[in-house]
Amino acid sequence: MGTMLVVTSYKYSTSSRYLKIFYNNGSAELYHPVPEFIYNNLLRSSDKAAFVHKYLEYDLHFTRVSID
Repeated sequence: MGTMLVVTSYKYSTSSRYLKIFYNNGSAELYHPVPEFIYNNLLRSSDKAAFVHKYLEYDLHFTRVSID
């Protein structure tokens, strides 16, 4: 069974609308353009990894870049 992916930290820029998500396995992802209300909802979410998976990973409105 694989290791559970956990969001360890995140950074958001309101001016550029870039959201960086960092995971416990050392990987990171960059999303753009992310509206501030999405970031605010991420802050309120109890399970950040589930939020990212549900609202960011497969949304065609956001560009996702993996950062290794």
